[in-house]
Amino acid sequence: MVSLQVTFQPSAKRLLVEPGHTVLEAAHAAGIQLRAECGGKGLCGKCKVQVSGYEGYTEEEMEFFSQNELRRGFRLACQAIVDKNLTVYIPEESLARKQRILVEGVTRKILLAPNVKKIFLKLPEPSLEDNRTDVERLRDSMEYDMRSVSLEALNQIPVAMRDSKFEVTLVLLGDELVGCERGDTSDRCFGVAFDVGTTTVVGYLMDLNSGEQCAVKARMNPQISYGDDVISRINFAQNPENLDRLRRSLRDCLMGIITELADAAGTRKGEVYELVVAGNACMQHLLLGISPRSLAVSPYIPVVKEPLSVPSTLYGKRMYVLPMIAGFVGADTVADIIAHPLDDRLRLLIDIGTNCEVVLGTEDRVLACSTAAGPAFEGTHIRYGMRAAPGAIERVEINDHVTVHTIDDEPPQGIAGSGLISVTAELLRNGLINAAGKLQTSERFASRMKNDSFVINGAIAVTQKDLREIQLAKGAIFAAQRILLKTYGVTVKDVEEIALAGAFGNYIPKEAAKDIGLIFDIPTEKIKGIGNAAGVGAKLCLLSVKERKKARVISESVNYVELSSRKDFQQEFVDAMYFPHSNLELFPLVRERLARTNPSFRSVSNLIPTSE
Repeated sequence: MVSLQVTFQPSAKRLLVEPGHTVLEAAHAAGIQLRAECGGKGLCGKCKVQVSGYEGYTEEEMEFFSQNELRRGFRLACQAIVDKNLTVYIPEESLARKQRILVEGVTRKILLAPNVKKIFLKLPEPSLEDNRTDVERLRDSMEYDMRSVSLEALNQIPVAMRDSKFEVTLVLLGDELVGCERGDTSDRCFGVAFDVGTTTVVGYLMDLNSGEQCAVKARMNPQISYGDDVISRINFAQNPENLDRLRRSLRDCLMGIITELADAAGTRKGEVYELVVAGNACMQHLLLGISPRSLAVSPYIPVVKEPLSVPSTLYGKRMYVLPMIAGFVGADTVADIIAHPLDDRLRLLIDIGTNCEVVLGTEDRVLACSTAAGPAFEGTHIRYGMRAAPGAIERVEINDHVTVHTIDDEPPQGIAGSGLISVTAELLRNGLINAAGKLQTSERFASRMKNDSFVINGAIAVTQKDLREIQLAKGAIFAAQRILLKTYGVTVKDVEEIALAGAFGNYIPKEAAKDIGLIFDIPTEKIKGIGNAAGVGAKLCLLSVKERKKARVISESVNYVELSSRKDFQQEFVDAMYFPHSNLELFPLVRERLARTNPSFRSVSNLIPTSE
């Protein structure tokens, strides 16, 4: 097959591509990261490029372009097929920008008890009278149990012992000897904890002697090129070649992060002895090269949910993968609970990502469920949506004027998830949308009401379709909370705290989230952002085997509620589609607040139009 040349401008990068690949795939192969929030399905319209001499548009593309853009040869990179030599110009706004990734979370003190031990020994040299084997000599000189020895350690032992005059440092993982080093290196002992998310990957380099964090690095999950959500990636991984492609891309990402961590802290990669991974079920299956196809079909069963300690193919001797709760409540949720332990108070823990996991309970009884929610709040299916990168609108104020606040105070480029919640709440407060989510006419803001949308800034607007997507996402999240409360046999009055985990949960404007009905209408002081709790939980399990035991207990004791099997979920979902909800008795404080500025909230009969 004859390869075709694709030239990218203004970078002037060139590469040969086999016919049939998309321009988006070619760009990724050239190391050019384009925005593709929908994973290359032609749904988000963010990967606009100008392709000279290209003809023919798909129907899916037409809605994303003005007539001027069509005349100038703009295409969606994910839809344009390489069928001849092409020159592709990439506008600045189509390039992926570095996303704001939350790396820290609320942590707690623990007793330091890592799985890794380094022991310095001064051994008696062998003689004709003392002819014990090298392993026997080591075992007899140790105060710890050494039940097994790895082949790698066996290869190191004779050389290290004799080169250092029988002064060596042993590396133990649990009760297995995995390394033998020359001299005293006991003060150099590190591990890396990973929070592997669908969108982002965060790594923490920890000193296992002191428990201190030495460095933290984060990257976008490169699997985004193959799908923005777990279902897309499960579908992509249906054949062995694609499964291996996903595994290798994530493996390379983790290796790159370890290299960056070691460079930042001035350590050597060989001083990293163990990795601990917390991720959702799909990410952990893909990292291990296990087909995730069973996760996509009822009854959504993972291949394995127990913790796994496997030989590491990355740096480090072994990789410990935390246990899961169910097919769509993964090890990241277990890590959330490790980081923010349940006690005698009834609490809701909500981790909003590409999927939303909800946990309700006390230390005596815990329920958990999962619901699809993330795409809208991460920019997919939103006309001007984008991830939380510089220039993303994260807060909106509508008074006499519209004021926007962007990440890093850069010029507005699009709307982040927190900005979507903020602007929706402001539209509701000002009577610019009704409880059913329909845009309303307004003399005061007539100049901003264009083409079934509300203009926020310049060309950036919220469309009626966007509002429907927000309703779908927030409706699913709130319905999940309602189902758990009903299953538990309590009401919202019994809930003493709502803990919001994850990057999105940390940046959510809390009052606005209540106004649109994303979370329950409880006093704001009872709503707490706990940051990247999954990352914190992974760190704690790296630093203490006792925390790993707790993680296993959590995995086995949490009661999973499958929402798809609940006959009442669909009705709860429909009721939660309204802003804030069809039952305003659930939102007394919100109704009182909205009634001050939105006339429709002054009469119950006006709230839910029967024609909607």
